[in-house]
Amino acid sequence: MRGQTFTICIRCGKARIFSKSWKDHGEFGKGTVIFHEESRCPDKDCQTVVDAKFQEMRDRRALTEERKRIVILERSLAKKSKLATT
Repeated sequence: MRGQTFTICIRCGKARIFSKSWKDHGEFGKGTVIFHEESRCPDKDCQTVVDAKFQEMRDRRALTEERKRIVILERSLAKKSKLATT
């Protein structure tokens, strides 16, 4: 651990506790080493609510990205079919 930072829970305002740390070498195992630190709220019920809220946000973001991909695909297919008919 390089040095623990002090963070506050976004929901209840308590000081968060250090949970774990790990290092990652990036996407292909080469290059810059990235150090990760995970902290959690000392109140388990609060952390459960925060985790659920973040999962909801990730799900919503994934759904939005999927919708964007579908719109782009439909536009490209419409463009191709329009070119084929002319």
